[in-house]
Amino acid sequence: MMNKEDFTFIVPAAGKSTRFKTKKSKIFYKYRNKVLISYVIDKCLKFTKNIIIISNEKNLKELKINLKKYKNIKFKMLIQKQPRGMGHAINIAMNKVKTKYCSVIWPDQIYLSTITIKRTMDFFIKKKSILCFPVYKKKLPYVYVLRDKNKKFKDIIQTRETKKKVKFGESDCGFFVFQSKIVREKLRFLIKKKLLTTKKTQEIDFLKSFKFLNKFGQVTTIKAGSYKDTIGINFLKDLI
Repeated sequence: MMNKEDFTFIVPAAGKSTRFKTKKSKIFYKYRNKVLISYVIDKCLKFTKNIIIISNEKNLKELKINLKKYKNIKFKMLIQKQPRGMGHAINIAMNKVKTKYCSVIWPDQIYLSTITIKRTMDFFIKKKSILCFPVYKKKLPYVYVLRDKNKKFKDIIQTRETKKKVKFGESDCGFFVFQSKIVREKLRFLIKKKLLTTKKTQEIDFLKSFKFLNKFGQVTTIKAGSYKDTIGINFLKDLI
């Protein structure tokens, strides 16, 4: 049974949003009378009040203004001084996590359903996974899952880091649940050894840690509810 007090949600919202083509960061873009970051925060609050938001210095002031509407919620705000990738941002947050479990949700996953979130968290606890995340098969996935001959998780690949194009594959949904203590320890080690640094962007990629974590516990996946769960808002045209 899931206990809300056992979870901390991390929202790494320090990205530059270069593909979104607006003056402000995309997390402040107003869509249907609500800024994008609020859609994600509202989802988090259905599952816990332990929420850590990673911001850059440029976005911090406006982020605080947008969070004022959440009465009696004490968000923990941390700064990523340099844009060194999601893995680096999550590592900063993990130093402040005190709960048994963690969930990470990308700040642009506004269409991710709360049903898929809950099913993933329940499945994670049931399977006693080290890490679990929802996936859905779609055409030309930007990120896709590799499996072994027994159809178990093997790796997760970002297409920008490889020349290989996948016509149809399992995409993640920008939501991940994991055991806090062991992931904190392994993530710190992997970053120190520079095993998560991408060749193309030279950023620290959280997804690259999954194949290593799979050696210390079971990385599991669960089918997401629909294609919409996979949609991250990288461009204005992604808003549907």
